[in-house]
Amino acid sequence: MADRPNLAEFDLVVACSVWPRSAAQTARVRALAGEHVDWDRVARIAVRHGVSALVVDALEQADIAVPDRLLRVARRRVTATLRQAGEAVRLRKCFADADIPVLFLKGTALAVRLFGRIELRDAVDIDLAVAADNLPSAWRILDQAGYRRIIPRQELSPETRRLFVWAAKDSFHRHGDHGMVVELHWRLSDDLPDPGVPPLRRWQEVAAMRGEPLATLADEELFIYLCTHGAAHLWARLKWLVDVGAMISASDDGGMRYWARAQASGAGRAAASAFFLLNELMGRPLPEGFPVSRPLRVQALNWLTLRVIRAGDGERDLADTAYRGWAELTAKLLIAPGMANLLSVVRRVLFSAEDIGALGLPMALSFLYPLLRIPLLIVRRWRRSARRSTGYREPKPVNRVLTVRARISMSIQKVKRLI
Repeated sequence: MADRPNLAEFDLVVACSVWPRSAAQTARVRALAGEHVDWDRVARIAVRHGVSALVVDALEQADIAVPDRLLRVARRRVTATLRQAGEAVRLRKCFADADIPVLFLKGTALAVRLFGRIELRDAVDIDLAVAADNLPSAWRILDQAGYRRIIPRQELSPETRRLFVWAAKDSFHRHGDHGMVVELHWRLSDDLPDPGVPPLRRWQEVAAMRGEPLATLADEELFIYLCTHGAAHLWARLKWLVDVGAMISASDDGGMRYWARAQASGAGRAAASAFFLLNELMGRPLPEGFPVSRPLRVQALNWLTLRVIRAGDGERDLADTAYRGWAELTAKLLIAPGMANLLSVVRRVLFSAEDIGALGLPMALSFLYPLLRIPLLIVRRWRRSARRSTGYREPKPVNRVLTVRARISMSIQKVKRLI
């Protein structure tokens, strides 16, 4: 897909997202915010990329009247972000009372660390991380805090739980009242050179609401995590790239210390992808001493990234493009630091943690998961497409899919009883 001519609104959103602000960047925002701007499109792009608060802040600093729709959208996101910050503080206290160290990834802790203002970074859910040994206790804490476990949905036997922990890196929990979602990690990312939760000496604390401390990753580990997470998801949200840019800007050497650490750890391709994209999309100069040659795998990754990030002139989400999950699979292969990471991609293809959590098969039947992978994946995609759709949909195909799922479930229950 070549660059399309209708990227004026996307370019404006990108210019508004650059952090920290500068006089040159403010002048660029003024130049792009001409009379022919489609502000409804700007609002949609800002929401899709998770930068609505940054866009409003940049327009206000440039003395540009913020259209009502964009202002309403940003206010809703800011309200949700502040509520999430309060919930993060509450959860930190719950874990502290149980004497279990908990790490906050992204979200409130990252907003404080990078922007100094919680409301400037949109957040969707709360990402927590605990040591794998503390997982059963962490599930109980979240349950007592009002969070119902969504994945894994069933109560798992110790053997099946070990299989789930092997296949997945996190579990999903939704609060029964306000609906906030928590992702509880016991591995940060299977795409990292070292996927595990780092020891306490590689954590740092930031002051959140009312000075309450939240623990997050130390800077070098944080940089590697942000680059790896963004590259593995093709930087499909501008906010992920903005995070890395803000972190580089706050360093006193243009990020070269982070770059050296990323290279030494095996995350060099993910970090290089970030540096080159920040240069191409946001005009951030490469630091002195940074290699200008682009490895073939980084070129391939960024070629695909630019098509994903600009899809639909910046409005279309990755899940709604032709690339979908195959693009992310390709990204994971392109940045894989070693053979263990490549094998983890194969593991995710064959074993779905969502299937294990939903079916809870006994270990004697675990060989069925790879066989059921495709039919259950089709079922999930049908259901997600139906939920996203706002128009009329034919009932028969959905009913047929539900019937297939029901038959699979009934067959599995019969086998369980026989065992």
